[in-house]
Amino acid sequence: MEETISLEELFQVLKKKALLILMTTIAGIGLAAVVTFFLITPKYDSAAQLIVQNNTAEGANTNLQNDINGNVLLINTYKDMIKGDVVIDAVQKQLQNEYQYTYSNAELKEMIEVEQAQNSQMFQIVATSPEPRKAATIANVTATTFQEKAEDVLAVNKVTITSKGVVPSKAVFPNNKLNLLIGAVIGLMLGVGLAFLTELLDKTVKDERFIIEALELPILGQVSEISKKELYENRGTPAAPQENKREARGTRTAPTRNRKRV
Repeated sequence: MEETISLEELFQVLKKKALLILMTTIAGIGLAAVVTFFLITPKYDSAAQLIVQNNTAEGANTNLQNDINGNVLLINTYKDMIKGDVVIDAVQKQLQNEYQYTYSNAELKEMIEVEQAQNSQMFQIVATSPEPRKAATIANVTATTFQEKAEDVLAVNKVTITSKGVVPSKAVFPNNKLNLLIGAVIGLMLGVGLAFLTELLDKTVKDERFIIEALELPILGQVSEISKKELYENRGTPAAPQENKREARGTRTAPTRNRKRV
């Protein structure tokens, strides 16, 4: 026969297993903290911002809006060029010769990203590295290398580096608060799951409904719960005859005293 459980009983289970749920939540936070602060390697990023101006003939009648739209669309070409072998090979050589940084082309391509704000002529070269200083150096070297190569390869008038990458002071990965929150949620869910699992596996008799519905047996009688205080009081009731004997003895001694006084 299927067992049903009410909403009130669910709250009673959670209340009874509150300590278990609290312990699993704390354990989840602790495990997330260990992984976040001791096992995961933090990463830092630094960004150099650039703007590219195309070649236009002086005095030519051009539409400024069309030029801006064309420059925005050309940024996709700049992205491909920055992560292409022409720029990456030069960046690799310069990093090795000047800074003694040894990276392969594949590693540099993974470390470098090009980001652009929507409908903007400006874009950023973002470098990510476990070491903050290396992130800033790679971003700046890539920006200056692209500045030199773009003017030679592409039909552009000027490439301007509007801001150089700085050494970051805060890691962008991992997100400590988010990881701790995820650990707390996982621990809480695990605790609730264990609470209901232990309750479902517990087949001890808890009330009359379990006997009637689960065991399908009739109830022949009921024994009420007796507290310790009531139990001690009930044990002391047989002492009443002794008190009566003491009273009887007291009544027998009274006349003898009266006789002595007479």
